[in-house]
Amino acid sequence: MTDKPLHTLRPLERADLEKIGWMEAEIAKISFPDDPITDVGFYVKKLEKLFGDKEAATFVAERDGEIVGWSYVSIRRNFITKQPYGDYHSIYIDPSQRGSGLSNLLMNSVFDWCKAQKLDHVVFRTRATNEPMKGVLARVGFVPTQIYLEKPLKD
Repeated sequence: MTDKPLHTLRPLERADLEKIGWMEAEIAKISFPDDPITDVGFYVKKLEKLFGDKEAATFVAERDGEIVGWSYVSIRRNFITKQPYGDYHSIYIDPSQRGSGLSNLLMNSVFDWCKAQKLDHVVFRTRATNEPMKGVLARVGFVPTQIYLEKPLKD
């Protein structure tokens, strides 16, 4: 007897746009706590551009027919060398599914897609203070390669 998988993955569909837009707004609250864009419509417009984009892959995670996670990657090119690489834009796991292995499933799906595209590395950007995400990234083999520093100029 084969157990049914806990989560299933599929590409983004138009019916998902509002839910995934909401997830993107939740990501923004963590990534940009001082000034997040929380307008779901803003993200819906961005997500609509992914349909038909052959240089992007989307992964919507479902459990029992409900969307519980999301991940998105695209191909970018180094502006000097033109070398292609995977630009891992988003991952969101519903709080009820955290610790279930869903992040591994989504990330491995992204990595498999990148390998199929013959990309030799993937980059992921996260806020310097986002310790939980940095821990997840380190667990799956990401290593810091650059530091982005910012100096506020407000008095």
